[in-house]
Amino acid sequence: MDQNNKFSIFCIDPPWPKQKGGKKLSRPNQGRKLNYETLPVLDIFTLLDKEIFPLAVWPHNIFMWTIDEFLTECETRMLRRGYKRHARLIWNKGNGVAPAFTVRYSHEYIIWWYKPTLLEISKDTRGKYSTVLRENSREHSRKPDCFYEMVEDWYPNEKKLDVFSREKRKGWEQYGNEIDYYPSTKEIKE
Repeated sequence: MDQNNKFSIFCIDPPWPKQKGGKKLSRPNQGRKLNYETLPVLDIFTLLDKEIFPLAVWPHNIFMWTIDEFLTECETRMLRRGYKRHARLIWNKGNGVAPAFTVRYSHEYIIWWYKPTLLEISKDTRGKYSTVLRENSREHSRKPDCFYEMVEDWYPNEKKLDVFSREKRKGWEQYGNEIDYYPSTKEIKE
């Protein structure tokens, strides 16, 4: 990526070092490995420090995806880098896994970070959105369209980078090794 290309909005979906749950009777041939390459947490933040954070203009916002298992470490590492948390958004996926047959994990977090100050959102969107996004999940690791529509509505004129992206989106530049993995929802509808 060109180091002269600068952005004020980042969506980061780190490839957290996660595995699928144990074998299931319904899918006995399914392995535990995810269908994409994961990285150790230290490697994720080393990559972000070297390749992504230098692309930020000041001020800028980061929307970072995480799950319960990595929530505390994600927040600790971002705070160490001088970021301030504005909000924790939650995506209610409508389904999820039930590890150890206990509660069903049917959500993911999007943590809204900023540095050094929060970018002002579009005036006509103030108070329009909730901290809970509701959209049923689709394929594994595919993020909801409603999240991107919300960010685009808040920041229509800011330059945006989708990091570890797996789907092309109009108005967003991409960084990752699987940028064409999912066809764009908007292309499918048109």
